[in-house]
Amino acid sequence: SDSIYDRQVSSDKPDGRSRAYYIAKELVDTERLHVKGLKLLQEDFREAVGAAIGEEGEPVLDEERLREILNELPDVYTLHRRILSELENRLRHWEESQRIADIYLSRKAQFLVFTTYIGHYDRSMSLLEDSCRASPAFAAIVHQFEQQSPAGGKVSLKHQLLQVIVRVAQYRMLLTDYLNNLSPDSKEYKDTQAAVAVVSDIADQTNDSLKHGENLLRLVNIEYSVRGLRDLLQPGRVFVKEGTMMKVSRKSRQPRHLFLMNDVLLYTYPQQDGKYRLKNTLPLTGLTVSKPIVENVQNALKIEGTDISITLSASSFIEREDWFYTLSRTVTEHARGSVAFNSCLGEARDRLRLILGEKAPTLVPVSQVMMCMNCTSDFSLTLRRHHCHGCGRIVCRSCSRNRYPLKYMKDRMAKVCDRCYSELKKRGGEKQLEYIQLADFTTTQFIRNEITCYKKGSRTTKESVTVSEEGSISGTLQRSKTSKRNWKRLWFLLRDKVLYTYRVQEEKVASESLPLLGFTVKLPDQLGTEEEANVFQLYHKNTLYYSFKAKDNYTAQRWVNAMEEATVL
Repeated sequence: SDSIYDRQVSSDKPDGRSRAYYIAKELVDTERLHVKGLKLLQEDFREAVGAAIGEEGEPVLDEERLREILNELPDVYTLHRRILSELENRLRHWEESQRIADIYLSRKAQFLVFTTYIGHYDRSMSLLEDSCRASPAFAAIVHQFEQQSPAGGKVSLKHQLLQVIVRVAQYRMLLTDYLNNLSPDSKEYKDTQAAVAVVSDIADQTNDSLKHGENLLRLVNIEYSVRGLRDLLQPGRVFVKEGTMMKVSRKSRQPRHLFLMNDVLLYTYPQQDGKYRLKNTLPLTGLTVSKPIVENVQNALKIEGTDISITLSASSFIEREDWFYTLSRTVTEHARGSVAFNSCLGEARDRLRLILGEKAPTLVPVSQVMMCMNCTSDFSLTLRRHHCHGCGRIVCRSCSRNRYPLKYMKDRMAKVCDRCYSELKKRGGEKQLEYIQLADFTTTQFIRNEITCYKKGSRTTKESVTVSEEGSISGTLQRSKTSKRNWKRLWFLLRDKVLYTYRVQEEKVASESLPLLGFTVKLPDQLGTEEEANVFQLYHKNTLYYSFKAKDNYTAQRWVNAMEEATVL
């Protein structure tokens, strides 16, 4: 049967049922599968471990250690069984009472068990590894259990225990879809808004508490956003980069959205509801990338696989170079089978953690780069190129003022970019930091108040809103999520009808991308203070998606105009 991520529910069902009903049914169906998986863990696995006896008649694992490994699983299992029972009952009597949000709202206090589970997950997995090493008999039980996954094939115990956290992220996405298909005037709409807020707060803790939480949430969101995609979440799979380019064909140019992982490339096209449809999944094995010269096509990029060839056009030279280098590096590292390869170019938070500084990087050819690969300042006679000895990228002087002792250079101090310095400093600890300060205190810069670029001999900050020749707009805005007013300062780029979000302007890879087709942009109904005149809001159907706040009314109006153009074909 179709998975949760391959759902396309028609608004005009022959049986007359609403789209909201089918999303509620999806919640029930997926909850049933989830409870089945939890039962195997809580009952079958626990029973198998308890019944096993070692060579000398001792338990293969003591009860206390098993409890620590399974974490809060007993309470989680009980909670999901009750949720499933109520969901099934509501679906059976849907015509009498079309509501499900209160099932989640009424359990807000019980949902704290997920917070505890998330907080203990990494430690539980370490205990699992230690226990398998210490007890071959226990390791054999784990191996046998992994062969019996309800999903078919071998699924690691770690991955099965991770599904508790994944399910919370799925709740957020399913309830948001459900919300978008309700009448804003209904009580169920308000209850669902509150339920989304409850599960979102828990899901957001994954990013803070888990070692690779950000990557996990990114993969779960991609899997849900791309129709036709299944089983994206795989052990060892890491998100690297995503973005939109135009497909080059004889007749027309069409937008194509790419999601690059460390082992596959997803080739999709955007749809009007903000999601994507999968066209191809390209394994990186055997993939080649080139920069062909194509008549009447600027910034062309060609991707060739075993049985497919795609020519795309990037919106700028630097974007094409970034995709070319990132793809080339990712394909190369995948071919080497490097276990340490977690991302590319330092674009993701956990990039090259295991080999940064321990192995000489592949240096980017100087002739290929016209701008700093960190802050995008144009190189010139006065702004020279510098190689980072950590990652091999080419950066400007402002982005490479730091030095750090690198293992592959026998701990000799070497110039590194800001991103590598931050990562190396984080890993090195206080002892290493003291060594750097003593050895190179005249050149090491620990705190930089602002990133600046030097263009045409003048020093300018990059805070202002800029508009390119193609009509793109970029700049700093404050953003708050639905129904919240805790503003967060971020940097945004609107291009090709897609809104890209960066935590800071210096980042080369967007942390989020949102196609704006199908959205609407509105100003608040009531303007109380002068500050509220700088606020504008992004809606999907009738649901408030984000609120934005600009530094002044003029800037806000420019963003509103640009976004309105991006919401229509």
